Amino acid sequence: MRSFRRNPNLPFKVLCAVFIIAFYFIYSSVAGPDIRVRKQKKPSPIQLASWKNVTSRSEPYKADRVKDAMRHTFRNYKSRAWGYDNIKPVSGGFDNSRNGWGAFIVDTTTTLATLGLWNELKMEVDYITKEIDFSTAEELVDPFETTIRYLGALVSLVELIDNGVVPEDVISGTQRNSILAQAVTLGNKLVPAFDTPTGIPWPRVDFSKDKGVADPPEVAKLHPEKTKYKNPAMGPARAGTAILENYILGKLSKNDNFHAYSLRSWAPLVWNKYIESMPGLVDGPIDINTGAPLGKFKHWDTGHDSYYEYLIKFSVLAPRERYSKTYQSRWLEAALALRHNISSKSTHTENHMMQHLYLGQVHENGEYLNKMGHLACFAPGNLMYGGSHLKRPDLIHLGQALLESCHHLYSSSPNGIGPETFHWVPSTLGQKSHFKPSSPRQEYELSHYGFFVADPKYKLRPEYVESLFYAWRITGEERYREWAWDAFMAFERACKTPYGYAMVKDVMEQPEDLELLDESESFWGAETLKYLYLIFADVDVMSLEEWVFSTEGHPFRRR
Repeated sequence: MRSFRRNPNLPFKVLCAVFIIAFYFIYSSVAGPDIRVRKQKKPSPIQLASWKNVTSRSEPYKADRVKDAMRHTFRNYKSRAWGYDNIKPVSGGFDNSRNGWGAFIVDTTTTLATLGLWNELKMEVDYITKEIDFSTAEELVDPFETTIRYLGALVSLVELIDNGVVPEDVISGTQRNSILAQAVTLGNKLVPAFDTPTGIPWPRVDFSKDKGVADPPEVAKLHPEKTKYKNPAMGPARAGTAILENYILGKLSKNDNFHAYSLRSWAPLVWNKYIESMPGLVDGPIDINTGAPLGKFKHWDTGHDSYYEYLIKFSVLAPRERYSKTYQSRWLEAALALRHNISSKSTHTENHMMQHLYLGQVHENGEYLNKMGHLACFAPGNLMYGGSHLKRPDLIHLGQALLESCHHLYSSSPNGIGPETFHWVPSTLGQKSHFKPSSPRQEYELSHYGFFVADPKYKLRPEYVESLFYAWRITGEERYREWAWDAFMAFERACKTPYGYAMVKDVMEQPEDLELLDESESFWGAETLKYLYLIFADVDVMSLEEWVFSTEGHPFRRR
């Protein structure tokens, strides 16, 4: 008592401490062990916020027509080529180009889920969980194609299941776990690809030896134009197009090593130690041992494209990840470099007065290459996507201008379909014509269309309609839906066969002379038809506020 008298505040301090401790234990028993509440940031809006009228939200007839095209594709593959990678759409035969695991089956799962074709999806899931053995491969495995088509589809399908897109009675919990197990097996078998001094992957993986290896000899035979280097070399796209798929695999499997491997793969590009004459644009191809640029080509076209695509998409997918802001900044640099250095206006001609904006390439000696491929038509959508996310109207307008030019390629063709590669005469100061017309046909095309065709094939590629999808969802301008419908009807007229849809040999031939190629790749079902369907479906279906699409069109839920 004497101590209390000397310090009258002491008993009150003791009583307060006892009360606080007792309150803590009582609250903890009711509220749980973690009393901290972390506010989740609302994802930045990308899609158009308001739609003018209800009818603009969906066009059921057109969406159903696209769904019928997917049914036709699946039905014939199922009856003629089940278990093989591709159907031969002209002869009804089949072939394997992706290690024979059934590329079509795996790659189209997310399209069937998006379109609600549940019976077809059940068949594919049954095959994936019971028939495919990803631990072995008879041939060397391409890590790039395998990641985007197989691994990306598997983890995306698990995401669609986990987020309620696929009903529980379509895919069971046991099947869901089996799909993830297949993805983990495949992911582990691809790990040796990253076993290089730089982390930039080997061109191939030998599954029998669990070892990364160089390109097989047949690649040189198929592509004699490719330069041979001392060490294996990879384009930026192959080095930088694994991070979305492996990040999601790491989250689903609770193994962050997958993300770490893919991060190390594209680190030499993101944190480029070599001087960039056009900041943001990396040189390629790249020596996988040293990380040194070899060919020193700069562009957003084949071999470089999806590296830039993934910079902005990862920052949207996982904005709170450690380096997301860096990826975002690097993408913005690359987009501005695209605008100032590789975009090019065409010169008007006697019979075509309108000018168009195209994407060329810059050679190591500074020479401008007036060459663009169908693959580069992904860039308009990517620019609009990043521009909307970063609130950069200038980049949205740049994407729209480039998309106008991709549309011009389609509308100029007698079949309403754009070619694989083409050239134009630049009017931009300092850009000279490296490629010039070399035949009467090319002279005619340049005079009448403002461009001339180098490779006239159409390979069922998705890039044009992919950009139309982003343009429609971001701007709400009805013309993009109209262009998509024109493209779809052109595919129906030119590409449809009794056994599916075929590639076109020459899109500039008259319709009555059109010749089809007996080839069809899985991206027709995985991407082209998916994006067409989403253009005509309700705008809330696979909303860009909730999902990020991989380069193969597989959706991942935004974190």
